[in-house]
Amino acid sequence: MTLHALDDPAIRSLRDTGRARVDGVEIGWDDADRHNLDHRVHALDADPGSAPYLVHVLLDGPLVAARIGCHDAPRDGEVEIGYFVAPHYRGRGVATAMVTEFLEWLHRQGVRRVVATIEPGNDPSLSLVLRLGFVPAGELVEDDGQRMLCFVRELEALA
Repeated sequence: MTLHALDDPAIRSLRDTGRARVDGVEIGWDDADRHNLDHRVHALDADPGSAPYLVHVLLDGPLVAARIGCHDAPRDGEVEIGYFVAPHYRGRGVATAMVTEFLEWLHRQGVRRVVATIEPGNDPSLSLVLRLGFVPAGELVEDDGQRMLCFVRELEALA
């Protein structure tokens, strides 16, 4: 499986049509989840240079096994990440490998601090971030009222 960064046209195409070409492979995006790309398109509109940070997909042939990305381009060396692993790929180490690879890529881009927000009760994700060296950094309540747990990882440790 290979992690691929999506460019501006691919992100917009996935949001608008649910389809895009990534390195010559036609991929699809779940219709129920396409609304999550609205924020990424808003980030592109605000900063066209943000595309490399916003959406990376882990492909297993033409299937999107998992995805990871930043909510926005780095600000003062900091990003917030989010990720998702398709149900069929869970419990196989896919998330660990993908998040590790993405953190290494972010470090090479000069990012120094990564924030992850996780819903209470998402035990696999909580275990993952703790295993990868994130530390608890409090809680927040999102606009929709959802309580989230915050974790932070300093990337200097990757040097």
